Amino acid sequence: MNRPGVVFSEGQRPTPGYNAPMTSGLQRIVFVLLVAVLSACASAPPRAPEPRPEGHGRVEVTMTGFKNQEGAARVAFFLDARVWPDGDASIFATAVVPISDGQAFAVFEDVPAGPFAVSVFHDEDGDGELDSAALGIPSEPYGFSGDARDLFGPPSFEEAQIELAAGETKQITIRVR
Repeated sequence: MNRPGVVFSEGQRPTPGYNAPMTSGLQRIVFVLLVAVLSACASAPPRAPEPRPEGHGRVEVTMTGFKNQEGAARVAFFLDARVWPDGDASIFATAVVPISDGQAFAVFEDVPAGPFAVSVFHDEDGDGELDSAALGIPSEPYGFSGDARDLFGPPSFEEAQIELAAGETKQITIRVR
């Protein structure tokens, strides 16, 4: 029994399973690669947030790096990683503040103790949205608490989070770029 592309001399026949080691090895590699790809694509279900400690505090946010005074600084205050950074009605607080001499200032009172993160952008045209250029890259300056940055999209909540203790007044600075 000759196969196309395989020539056997008279009396020579392939042994059953002659390519089984190669096939089984290849199958293992394909299986491992498939598992790796599926694992990478799968995302963990969102965790319920840890219970917050008792008490409240105050957070004072100074924003720097504004190149002009057009529009306003829009600030979003997050207590929960599940809504970071886009948020919705479950954002803890927002503020729209004027810019003066390249800076803006916002104060958040009665903030529950525990982790939080803040995002800000310079709404230069006053449309209430972070404008973007090609490929979704923001065209208006923006920044995050902890000076967190990521090359491909916003940083994670964990990268931007700051801890607030009960009764504490926390002063943070966010540089917009």
